[in-house]
Amino acid sequence: MGLFGRSRTSVGLDIGTGFVKLAEIGHGGDRPELRRVEMRPMPPGAIVNGEVLEPGPVVDAMKGLIERAGVGTREVVTALGGHDTFMKKLQLPRLQGAEAASAIRREAARHLPFDIAGVQLDSHILDPERDDPHMEVMLVAARRERVEERVTLLAEAGIGAVHLDVAAFALCNAFTHSYPGMSQDLVALVDCGHDATTINVLHKGVPVLSRGHHFGLRGLAESVTGESGISSDRAVEVIRGDGHSHGLDASLDEAAEHLATAVERAAAFLRTQHPGTGVGRVYLCGGGACIPGMVESVGRKVKAETRAANPFENVVVRTGMRGHALLSEAAPLFLLALGLALRTS
Repeated sequence: MGLFGRSRTSVGLDIGTGFVKLAEIGHGGDRPELRRVEMRPMPPGAIVNGEVLEPGPVVDAMKGLIERAGVGTREVVTALGGHDTFMKKLQLPRLQGAEAASAIRREAARHLPFDIAGVQLDSHILDPERDDPHMEVMLVAARRERVEERVTLLAEAGIGAVHLDVAAFALCNAFTHSYPGMSQDLVALVDCGHDATTINVLHKGVPVLSRGHHFGLRGLAESVTGESGISSDRAVEVIRGDGHSHGLDASLDEAAEHLATAVERAAAFLRTQHPGTGVGRVYLCGGGACIPGMVESVGRKVKAETRAANPFENVVVRTGMRGHALLSEAAPLFLLALGLALRTS
């Protein structure tokens, strides 16, 4: 099964800690057509920090989502991310065929944080048409154990995986499709989820840095609860914009500071690799981008133009599409699902 990976219709399935989300794309016209989106809450504690702790409830959530969405296929594109994957851009002598594959594997063994014998390895030459003596290669690896666990989990839900992608690449895929004018810029794509946040830095449409941070919406809800004394369920409602609590402003400011610091650290690391470069724009996706005031607060702290990423910016939306209300209510939550659905090769 390749980590990079055509049918007339494709379904992206994002298995997250807080929600499982689905996007279906039709590829029969000149532009991709969004045919449906759907989401379903994930049972609390079933997935923690990307690790499936309770397979049964996760399988039930995926089955329920597929049935409610009414998709005509049981084959999806899904992804792994976090500590179970690794990516790095390498520069190697320009080789062809078997020689190139052998050289990439040797280089991978030097850089991987885990034993190469236990990984699913893939690579992509970024500049195949150039004739200079060196080539740029994007190396991607996933722990084989986690790949097999994910495939088994899907099978128990009656779902087959057409492709298993890497989350950072799927997010990049959706972003560059939605914002083609940004493909030459250096941008930070901040995916703020339930348990964690991932900072992805994109350069010329390619992710060059992906870093995870142990901060997510769960932490924000706990902070609001501690500041105001309200219940955890009520805290979740508050951060989603349903009312206000006297502890929200301080907690939101602290959360924005966490995200801004993470972006600044990623930018600082990038400058050590490429002096003179800097992140020009920041885009937020995931649940964090849906919190009222979060985008503006992060923007003030990073002192850079900051927006919520809209994955439906550049797709045709089918008239009467199922799940249409989610396009305005929770669009940033679907960036990964759309990026997966756009993966047709």
